[in-house]
Amino acid sequence: MRIRFIYPAWQRLEPQTHYVLPPLGVAMAAELTPSCHEVSIEDDNIAPVDAAASADLVGISLMLAAQAPRAFAIADAYRRRGVPVVIGGLSARPLADACAGHADAVVLGEAEGVWPALVRDASQGRLRPLYRREGHVPPREFAVPRRDLLDAARYAYRGLPMMELLETSRGCRFACPQCQVPALSGTRLRARPLRATVEEATAIAGERVFIVDNSPEQDEAYEKRLFRALAGLGKRWVSHSISDTPEILRLAERAGWWFVLQTVTAPSPRVRERIRRYHDHGIAVGAFVTFGLDEHGPDSFGRIVDFLKAARVDTAEFNILTPYPGTPLFGRLKREGRLLHEDWGLYNSGNVVFRPKRMSQARLARGVNWAWQEYYREQSQAERMFRIYRKIARLKDFKPEAGPSRRVIPYQSAGTDALWGRAVRP
Repeated sequence: MRIRFIYPAWQRLEPQTHYVLPPLGVAMAAELTPSCHEVSIEDDNIAPVDAAASADLVGISLMLAAQAPRAFAIADAYRRRGVPVVIGGLSARPLADACAGHADAVVLGEAEGVWPALVRDASQGRLRPLYRREGHVPPREFAVPRRDLLDAARYAYRGLPMMELLETSRGCRFACPQCQVPALSGTRLRARPLRATVEEATAIAGERVFIVDNSPEQDEAYEKRLFRALAGLGKRWVSHSISDTPEILRLAERAGWWFVLQTVTAPSPRVRERIRRYHDHGIAVGAFVTFGLDEHGPDSFGRIVDFLKAARVDTAEFNILTPYPGTPLFGRLKREGRLLHEDWGLYNSGNVVFRPKRMSQARLARGVNWAWQEYYREQSQAERMFRIYRKIARLKDFKPEAGPSRRVIPYQSAGTDALWGRAVRP
């Protein structure tokens, strides 16, 4: 069979630098596909999907709820031609009923141990409507993505190659109420064997690698083992926040840690000290700021932006709290009658989709827009990233003052899908 894996586009945050990272999930599913089948990957974020292309089976990865409108439009276009469609991914579980209306089969849970059986069934013409993995995948069975199916040259920002993605573990014990990951991957850390991680990391051609693990700092013993194993590979690592103990930071610096994403929800002396320690070890910090928590009032915007400036974070991204489907936060706000709608295309952290507790919806939206403008008033996001990259890369072709490098697909809410549908109709 000819199997096409598709990663749908979604509406990015308007002020955000519009770069595209290679999709990991579809590349893993491609690796799980028996070698007797012909496989390809199409990233809708790079170029619009051509639903007229030949295929015997289409697998669509629904990582984000905001991808759902585009995913369903693509699925419908293929099914009109009689091509069977499968939808899976992180958001497929909470949106299973909606997915079932646009797909011949839905995969719930992790793909290892499920996808090969699905492909066999499809090849024999007996595809079942639901495939579910019971329990979690043992770490030794984590799929290694087929990076050879991704055109690395197309994943670049103004001439600068983007980071490769690497998974070293799954599961997170912190189980934050707004996070979808625990529902899929569990609350217990499942770390891959270090030998397998090192072998995959060594095979990655690029120098900059984003370790996508939900929270490396949830297990300090594992952090130490991982950082020691990655040292000497000649890579520069990006991850979510890591522990800031002296020993771990020394190991991280020796391994080549370059950038961490640090969550910020309020001014905090503890977080400010952590940022200082990261900087002392040559690690740049990107603040991931969420506004709209129940404790946030109209004064939160100025206080947090002032805090970020005083802490000298290197970059910042400002998001509106979003109750992603399937999370405890979604369940609570729905019970409280505070959800405004379930138009999933607007669940992208850039729209107010619930009623805030201590301010109006309009005030929250205005405050987030102000935070973007105020924080980057003296130096743009591209200029800040240029300053960070300059420390580690040869940037003769990187021009931060240039225009956008990719088209931005405008999302239209439910009932006005002309642009989204037209892009995929054969």
